[in-house]
Amino acid sequence: MAEAEPLRLEIRQGVALLTLDRPERRNALSSTLWNLLTDFWEQVDRDDRIRVVVLTGAGERAFCAGMDLKEQAELSARGEDLLARVRDPLMRRMLEVRKPVLAAVNGVAAGGGFLLVQNADLRLASEEATFAIAEARVGRGSPWAVPLLGQLPLAVALELAMTGEPLPARRLYELGFVNRLLPPARLLEGALELAERIAANAPLSVLAAKRALREAMSLGLKAGLDRAAELYRVVYASADAVEGPRAFAERRPPRWSAAWRWPGEER
Repeated sequence: MAEAEPLRLEIRQGVALLTLDRPERRNALSSTLWNLLTDFWEQVDRDDRIRVVVLTGAGERAFCAGMDLKEQAELSARGEDLLARVRDPLMRRMLEVRKPVLAAVNGVAAGGGFLLVQNADLRLASEEATFAIAEARVGRGSPWAVPLLGQLPLAVALELAMTGEPLPARRLYELGFVNRLLPPARLLEGALELAERIAANAPLSVLAAKRALREAMSLGLKAGLDRAAELYRVVYASADAVEGPRAFAERRPPRWSAAWRWPGEER
């Protein structure tokens, strides 16, 4: 990606570090940045260099402050809406990514920034981070927040959506929404360490874990168990299911042969 673009991509040891890079605007989501993110979600599963994604924001003040209200104000003066300019207003394509996505929340995560964190598989947050669904304070809406019903107690989701007031990272850590709470100086390091640990595991086992648990949230327990059994048949039939126990018995690191792509997935 070009240096001038508001989204930075670095790939190291199978981990893609994706940085929202508009610190002067608290990494707010302009239509350009929104569509660049959509491009990335559409491509990541086909990129063999990437095993795990870490998403964060540039600077120390904000992960992402949400929609770029300055751009929206300019569009409103012309009778337009920013979301009409983006290809995936609810970031549904991010939910379809098969590889693991971690959010490293380094500051304010509000509105669309909260949406990005909500859609991630694992969440690490700075002790100074805050989370808000701020749309009610500016006359906007948050239809994307419905999946919070599987991630937070209803009363907390309603408080966030109706008040627009931020909650501290520690509160959401206590509720299980945030996986790890870290000092600001340790956040990115901790996120990359966790991503590298996931990237070192058997590819099909990791991909099946994400797919089975995510799909079960919609399918329910019985259908979810049936679907998980179907997915894991592929894992158990793989060469890696033999290599893992063999490497353990021989006290050596495993040499995985499977790609970080589900069998039959389009390139």
